[in-house]
Amino acid sequence: MKNFFATIIFLSAIIISSCNSSYERSEIFMGTVITLKAEGKNSQAAVEESFNRIAELEKNILSDVEKIEDAAEIDYVKISPDGYKILETAQKYSELTDGAFDVTIGAAVELWNIGTDKARIPSDGELAAVKNFVGYNHLHLRGGKVYLDKRGVKINLGGLAKGYGVDLARKIFAEHGIKDGLIDFGTSTIFAVGKKKIGIKNPRGDEISEVVELENSALSTSGDYEKFFIVDGRRYHHIINPKTCKPAESENFSVSVIVGGGVENCATLADILSTTAFIVGRERTENILTENKIPAAIICH
Repeated sequence: MKNFFATIIFLSAIIISSCNSSYERSEIFMGTVITLKAEGKNSQAAVEESFNRIAELEKNILSDVEKIEDAAEIDYVKISPDGYKILETAQKYSELTDGAFDVTIGAAVELWNIGTDKARIPSDGELAAVKNFVGYNHLHLRGGKVYLDKRGVKINLGGLAKGYGVDLARKIFAEHGIKDGLIDFGTSTIFAVGKKKIGIKNPRGDEISEVVELENSALSTSGDYEKFFIVDGRRYHHIINPKTCKPAESENFSVSVIVGGGVENCATLADILSTTAFIVGRERTENILTENKIPAAIICH
């Protein structure tokens, strides 16, 4: 599936640790390089178990999406617990954001093909047509089963699957008693185990524009600068607004969202909110946070 997993940003992590036992490993999953680092006597077990779980997650959700799309307009299909939980979360935040976040954006993402050698500007007719295949109201969930009521609607989990994977890994780290480490999903969504300094990249340069200190917290950033093309001086990036099926006309170049580890599924939430804030802006996102009592911090560039 094209653009199924989209790497969104670059972050630079500055890690300071005094532990003697350290284990670090990097692997490619979900279309990006994932790096896990743990300190402590169970560090290797925590990292290895996390990668096994991440591999299982990737296999599950790829299979789930294929099954759901194949059965569109036919019937509900049983999917994995991972896939169902991800889609439950997606639907919840689609409703809370009035569709600013929407995993049924897949057909529009494929139409633009940004980040591939087939990237192009679709015609007005193509854009009008693809809107018929975007809308979270087409996605129905019931008792572990999922149904798409329209063939041609495509699911894209790039806006939260990495965050979900980070949450899986951080829970495994906690089970192994890891108090110091870093869970880095292609630097687009991360979780700092313990206290870390995280550098946020300047979206219009190579330098670090801001350094934030995280402590047992997740950070996700969405921006217009990693996957894009330029035509007649205009930048067309990969973050698609579900309402227009075009690259979002954002008031920012990038938006970072921090959610503390005390919040359930904090990395998944940070992932969703960074995309939402990039599309609808800081003020509207802060209103959503306030109305729903969601503790999060937003950093805009």
